[in-house]
Amino acid sequence: MWRLLDGIGEDDWRDAIDMDNAQVTVAAYCPDWWPAATRLLIRRCRLDPGQVSADPRSRRRRTLHPAQRALPLPELAGADAIYAYSFILTNLDAAEHWYRHRTTIENIFRDSKHGAALRHLPSGYIQVNTAWMRGALLAASIAAWLHQLTAATSGQTILAGHGVRGGKAMIATLRWRLIAVPGRLVRHAGQLTLRLPPGDSLLAEVLARLRALPALS
Repeated sequence: MWRLLDGIGEDDWRDAIDMDNAQVTVAAYCPDWWPAATRLLIRRCRLDPGQVSADPRSRRRRTLHPAQRALPLPELAGADAIYAYSFILTNLDAAEHWYRHRTTIENIFRDSKHGAALRHLPSGYIQVNTAWMRGALLAASIAAWLHQLTAATSGQTILAGHGVRGGKAMIATLRWRLIAVPGRLVRHAGQLTLRLPPGDSLLAEVLARLRALPALS
């Protein structure tokens, strides 16, 4: 597979749909024993040196071209460009975009399991488990709304407000940084004031953005 990249020119790459710093192409490689209409799609994503681990076992480092994968980090940081590659064998149109969004759904399922208590259902009664599941999905939806309402955009679809996994924080991260924050309500001159701990706080930034939202009519 890696040898196929040598026959692909820079003009053969096209920008990926709804994904920053990513390009796709269709390889000319097509053995006659493949099923009809089967194609090999290749996606490359440009990385910053800080996104690459020094551990050769890391998943992202294994997606680098072997020539770059063998470089120590100081030499890799001096490269003109660092790309992570994915190879997709398919007979679908717009397959790269479709597969990527399917993976996004899987991330939502995983976040609901680990962050909204959907990993285990608590009861042997279906009615209890149904109520539990609806509450967990409501928590996941509130986390998504919080991103949409308070996060600044970076690119077309990536939210950059809360810091991890493409800008979309996991539910557990939001709980730790926004909900489990100590504070004190102080009444002064007839007004209630929320005092937060000293230092930078994501909660203060999010509250300011929520207050700036237009009132519902």
